[in-house]
Amino acid sequence: MTSRPNETRALLVLMATSALLLMLGLGSRELWGPETRWANIALQMLQSGDYFDPYLMGSAYYDKPLPSYWLITASSWLTGGLGHWSLRLSSVIAAWLSVWLVYLIGEQLFRRGTGLIAGWMLATTFYFVFWARVATADILTVCGVLSAVWWYWRQPDDTRLSRYCVFFLLLSVTSLFKGLIGFILPGLVLLPHLLQDGRWKRHLNLRLCAALIVGGLAYGLPFVLSHFYGSPTYGQSGLGLVFRENIVRFFQPFDQFGPIYTYLIYLPIYTLPWAPCWLLGLWVAVRNWRTLEPNTRWLIWGLGLLFLFFTASGSRRSYYVLPLVPFAQLLAAWWVTRFQEHRRMADKVQGRALKVGFYAASALLLLALGVIAPWSNSGGGIIQFGEDVKARASQIAPWDQWRMVMVDVDNKVPMYLQNGGAPFYYVAATQDFPREGNSEQFMAWLMRASGQPWNPKRTIIVTRYRRGGPLPLNYLSIDHKVVVTQPDNGERLLHPRADASAAYIPDTSNP
Repeated sequence: MTSRPNETRALLVLMATSALLLMLGLGSRELWGPETRWANIALQMLQSGDYFDPYLMGSAYYDKPLPSYWLITASSWLTGGLGHWSLRLSSVIAAWLSVWLVYLIGEQLFRRGTGLIAGWMLATTFYFVFWARVATADILTVCGVLSAVWWYWRQPDDTRLSRYCVFFLLLSVTSLFKGLIGFILPGLVLLPHLLQDGRWKRHLNLRLCAALIVGGLAYGLPFVLSHFYGSPTYGQSGLGLVFRENIVRFFQPFDQFGPIYTYLIYLPIYTLPWAPCWLLGLWVAVRNWRTLEPNTRWLIWGLGLLFLFFTASGSRRSYYVLPLVPFAQLLAAWWVTRFQEHRRMADKVQGRALKVGFYAASALLLLALGVIAPWSNSGGGIIQFGEDVKARASQIAPWDQWRMVMVDVDNKVPMYLQNGGAPFYYVAATQDFPREGNSEQFMAWLMRASGQPWNPKRTIIVTRYRRGGPLPLNYLSIDHKVVVTQPDNGERLLHPRADASAAYIPDTSNP
């Protein structure tokens, strides 16, 4: 049997490896997919000083509660500005804590060593690590769900007010990251245990009601602050968007129409390379259901209820399955420890086989996410575009003296052109800006549309275009220098992206 010092050492190795997997190359990969929304909303908060009204590219955009944006802005204060690290740091920390929480839950509820194996499985699950390195609210939700489940299982029969309050505060904070699933998912996972032996009856008391009120007040606080301290002209209601995004979307989805079998496909994919282990564990558990230990029955029931909930929603997307992944890996770890116990394998054989598998998976993840992905984003792309614009503009005037006009711009661009100056001015493709003409006509239109004065010699105009097609606003090139996106290493190796950006910088040498 493993000694306690060895267990501590094994946990430290797991957590250190997890940190390396989550952070290596994190600052070298350009913005990707949905994290552009978090980057732009956080950037506009920092530029405007308004932290209660989320704007995306100049338009009101309250589809998620405020705290996930606040975590990013707080990280930017710690790191000295908004960048890759500050943008993704909260997700990375949440993922790292999730590995630790899975370890704690596994060690508490199942055979000794189950938590450590489950932690390694989660830490080396490709899609878990991938999404942990993306600035969205999904991994924050996973961490919040695991925190609530762990807190409950510490003392499931404790009815003290303080324990109820902590539990409901955890649910409230989790719901403030992505939506009401922060309340729903832990409730579904824990429901089978509450129903067992009528355990729910002992929790029907006034202390529970008082704690529920405390949790509700904590949940409502950011919305109240937004109402009283946000702009009186802001056009969206945070609570109204909560209803639309969580209730209406569930019963009457308006986008993200995946087929009903979506999660039958994506749960195995999102648990690779360990999907065979939990599938085998599920098969073994069903075959031996009558003799199965209660905690394993709870795990399978909880996992099943989560699966049914997400499948019942009309709005389905692959990464929505992420909250199921830690519980699937707990089931996988349960099967591994059960298999070892029944086969009575020697400790050395057990340890060697598991270590080889976990270290091999770690090495592949480090290579793919920590080396190949950063290399593919270097040598060009949007990161180099930002550097090129800064270098060219700084030859004319200090970078912080420039103002930016973003005309139907790529969502990635704003973060790479921030200069600590005035907020960017966004022009939508639907606006009637001059498609033809000259720079004087464009600047005259800009002053009318914005109601602000603009210095033509200190204004950079940025837009996007399709490679191979004409540059939009190309008439500006007569008296502006043009900087365009260059292919990065990945594009040179494979093929260039269709979308590119162009920046028009005033040419002061042109009279």
